[in-house]
Formats: sequence, structure tokens, C-alpha cells
Amino acid sequence: MIHPEVQKLETDALVSMYELDTTPIGGTLIYRFTAMPRGSAPIAFNGNVYEPIDIEVDGFNWDGQGAFPRPRIRISNVAGLVTGAIVTMGDIIGARFKRIRTFARHLDDGADPDPDAVFPAEIYTVDQRTKHTKVFVEWQLAAYIDQIGVMIPRRQCLRDTCSHTYRTYNSDTSSFDYAGVTCPYTGSAKFTEAGTSTGNAALDSCGRRVVDCRKRFGDNAVLPTRAFPGVARVRT
Repeated sequence: MIHPEVQKLETDALVSMYELDTTPIGGTLIYRFTAMPRGSAPIAFNGNVYEPIDIEVDGFNWDGQGAFPRPRIRISNVAGLVTGAIVTMGDIIGARFKRIRTFARHLDDGADPDPDAVFPAEIYTVDQRTKHTKVFVEWQLAAYIDQIGVMIPRRQCLRDTCSHTYRTYNSDTSSFDYAGVTCPYTGSAKFTEAGTSTGNAALDSCGRRVVDCRKRFGDNAVLPTRAFPGVARVRT
């Protein structure tokens, strides 16, 4: 059990490992990687090997109240590690992403190997590719449990969040990439995720709110949002 060790005044180094499972979208591979621990050597845990790559993650924190977190992951694309998966599996939207955390001593070659000494696994679904440059690829994740909901038909009812896939800016071609995009917006006006007007195409990102839709299509237009503003939670 990992809980007693968490209570200690001094603990071992915390190690984060990640799994990208493509089987939910018809793939056959599970990519396992970690963020360059102990130099550049792979690590092993519970019999699985996790390759070191340049990866950044943020947005995992959740206090148990409000909406589920929507983390972002950025994976180095210098060696073309993820390009093949993007091309063959449509941006890997729908793939399952898992974060596994334990202390270094519990790794397979650690001082006290223990595959059961882990924090609860955090499972997400790849929801949208938000950036793609020659340096890195960034995706936004959605909590896996948040994907299980009312479907009309086969669509999740989200009151405040549009599920369209928005365009991304490709710095290599200096143009917007519309491959796999479902949002019909192709206008020249650009806004940041916070809704602020910008002239920088690389910062163009939709906040997925109704107000963001209005900024792009107009206050009096029929909005193509996939959100359900009229949905309310019913308590019984």
C-alpha cells in the first residue's frame, strides 16, 4: 500500500508514467512512456517498460468539486514519435490516456518493488488536438468518467461545453489545419481560449462556450455549437 509512505516526513522521488491506449479507436498499440527520469534510461513497473520522452502535462488537479479537470499533454514531435499515430488514427481522438504514479523505490528495479504501491490511476480520453508544430503535439483530455452520460443518440449531453473539434494552426505551413475538424468556422477573426481577440494565429483556440461561438458567428446567427445550454441536472 502506498498510503503509509505518503504520510512520512521524507518520501522517495515520485515517478509518473503514462499509457496511451489506441485500442478503443481500432488501434493495436499501447504506447508507454515517462518524462525522462534518471537520465534517458527506460523504467519498468509491474512488468511494463516505459520509454523516456519529452512530455509536459498540466491541469490534472481536481478538488472534488465542480467540473472534472481537462488536462493537456504536450509530447515532443522532434523524432516523429506521434506523427504516425496521428496520420493513421485521426489525431488519436478517443484513445485512452492513463497516468500512473508511484515512488521510485517501488519500480521493478527499486529498493522495494511493489506493483500494488500506486496512487489511484487517472484515466482520460483524448478529446482534441489543440496544437501541432514541428516541435511538439498538444492534446486536451477529458475525464473518462465524464464521457459516460446521456446520448441522443450516441452523443453526450454537455450543458456548457461544445464537443466540436476546432481548427489548429500549423506553424510549418503557416496555415490552419482542418483535417478531422468538425467546427464549421473558417473565418479570419481569431480569439484566444479566454475569448480575447488576437492577431496571432498560433494563439487561436476556442474556449468551447456559447459566448465563444457568438464571437465567431455573430450574436444573431444560428450557432453550430454542440453544447446543450438547456440541460439541467435533475435531483431525485
